[in-house]
Amino acid sequence: MRHAVGAVCMVVGLGLLSGCSPADLPLVAVWMGTDGKPVAEVRLCEGDQASDVTLHSWGEHEYDHADIGDGESSATPSSTAGSGVEDSGWMARVSVRGSTSFPLFSPPPTWHVETAGPQALLPGRTYALTFTGPRGSDTYDGHVYFTADDLASLGPGQVWADERAMTRNAFDELVDDKC
Repeated sequence: MRHAVGAVCMVVGLGLLSGCSPADLPLVAVWMGTDGKPVAEVRLCEGDQASDVTLHSWGEHEYDHADIGDGESSATPSSTAGSGVEDSGWMARVSVRGSTSFPLFSPPPTWHVETAGPQALLPGRTYALTFTGPRGSDTYDGHVYFTADDLASLGPGQVWADERAMTRNAFDELVDDKC
């Protein structure tokens, strides 16, 4: 009996420690516009509303490497404080519905963006454009991770999403599949 109670307590405890996180879906794409400047599209599942759209960046030397349970190594950006390297990005607390496209470093003026560092695509930095999913729901968040080299490698009609180059139609299909 004591073993059964112990096993139940362990399962409940592990459940409380692990918590539930929203799915992180590739519902964001970036590409180079006809003017040579990066453009982004944030795409939500039908009828959903997102908030807190953020663009931030980090250099390779700003990574902390952490081991995760399955033996793989995961790199996460560390603080840039004292590193002499400035973030290149912005943050907006907004409500977004459906699909929104905008110049990457010039989000819509109604978003009241707070900027950090130079508003330009810088070499040697990894960028993350993310959004927080539907309010009051833990269903999903959206993201895309990319570098200046990733965008420079795109051919005509291609976008960068889900950590790879793809056609706009393939991005539409990816979004449909994830939603």
